Amino acid sequence: AAGLGAVISSSVLDAKASSDVSGVVEAARAAIATNMPAHCEVPCGIYDDHAEVQRMLLDAQTMKKASAQIVELARDVDAEHLNTIARWAMVKEEHGRKLQHAVAWYFLTQRVKAPADAGDVVAREKYHGRLAAFHRISVAAMKSAQSLDPAATDELVAAIEVVAPWYPASP
Repeated sequence: AAGLGAVISSSVLDAKASSDVSGVVEAARAAIATNMPAHCEVPCGIYDDHAEVQRMLLDAQTMKKASAQIVELARDVDAEHLNTIARWAMVKEEHGRKLQHAVAWYFLTQRVKAPADAGDVVAREKYHGRLAAFHRISVAAMKSAQSLDPAATDELVAAIEVVAPWYPASP
């Protein structure tokens, strides 16, 4: 949808542009292009599943560090520490959302496919196993954002590590 909106916006800008506003049109095009997600529903064919999993692990480690920093800063609360705690909390939220976005928009919509043959029980079980594994990541990301308990981010890392072997690095 975002990609279609950008194409439509770009076409509308072309149609309405006169020579004196071409700079504005180009600036608008650049703004649209930089705000589009890297992987939308348009089948661009540019995928690096292994890199996506590595980014997810990095997001999880970032959330783990943020939680540890919040706990450390809370030992001696002053205005400066409260400010930094708030910033670390926002980092946790941001990385939790990035994880859930990667699961929902990248893996579940583009990489995990239902079997073509509904009667293929083995393929259907594999599909359901993958859905459950990615659901586990989404829930763990939510719980990691809500909690300071290291066990929450440990569970998140463990959930991501379950799917990692499905997406090895390209040779």
